[in-house]
Amino acid sequence: MEAIQILGIIVLVIGVVLIGVEFYLPGFGFPGISGIICALAGIFLAGRDTSERILIGAITIVVVAIMLVISMFLFKSKKVKSPIKLDTDLPGKNLFIEENDAKHLVGKKGVALTDLKPSGKGEFDSVKLDILSEGAFIKKGADISVSEIKNNKVFVVEVNK
Repeated sequence: MEAIQILGIIVLVIGVVLIGVEFYLPGFGFPGISGIICALAGIFLAGRDTSERILIGAITIVVVAIMLVISMFLFKSKKVKSPIKLDTDLPGKNLFIEENDAKHLVGKKGVALTDLKPSGKGEFDSVKLDILSEGAFIKKGADISVSEIKNNKVFVVEVNK
């Protein structure tokens, strides 16, 4: 084996390792780009002729694919924490109200916290909600009543005193 081929194998291994590092980092940056360049240079240097370079390239692709599958299983099993996947719950995650759960709001009286033209905010029993007027402009501070819940949207009308 010639010295240039040994150098090619070393550069190829460095390239594959850098590509593997890229699997664990968010985005596509220096390790990925330099890994691809090193892998291509290593394939070119390690092979003596075109058929040998094609064989080395195919083996490299298989090795990188195996590394990708292994890293996917590691991230899925949660033994290794993924830097690109959020594992913690965010506060407010379950604040959306299902339409069936919101049916009890129909007829509920409240106050418009903002001008409704036609959307805005309203308060019902100390609970603030995003609301829609049924077409009419409603001023801030007006007394309102929930008229219907449709497609998870709360529609209101102004209550005349």
